[in-house]
Amino acid sequence: MNAINPVDLGGVDVTPILPSLNFSQTRDFYVDALGFEQQPAACDEYLVLRRGRMVLHFWSCDDPHMAVNSSVFIRSDSLTPLYEEFLARRVDGLVRVEDEDGEENIARFYVRDPHGNLLLFGRRETASL
Repeated sequence: MNAINPVDLGGVDVTPILPSLNFSQTRDFYVDALGFEQQPAACDEYLVLRRGRMVLHFWSCDDPHMAVNSSVFIRSDSLTPLYEEFLARRVDGLVRVEDEDGEENIARFYVRDPHGNLLLFGRRETASL
């Protein structure tokens, strides 16, 4: 049996494509509550939002089951400033996951968008959930 050599992909970006039940509600939540900016999209059935290096794409969907079962895990070196900003913005449904070792720095937190998509934020060195 031949061993398969991994392909060097160089710099890789991965962009999640989440379902949106209503683009207007999705855009308002991500822009007003989370500080994203709308970006140009290729067609009317697609929504692109960006905040720095975080880029989220949305497709138009009419099945609420799809949204409540979709999620994205966003990793960062430092989550505390973002968590504190979301607290100051009074983001509905913001939940901090308490660290087992009681660290003051935020290791994980999450929020669900208006349609149920889960955004889980984790510190980069966090190996597992």
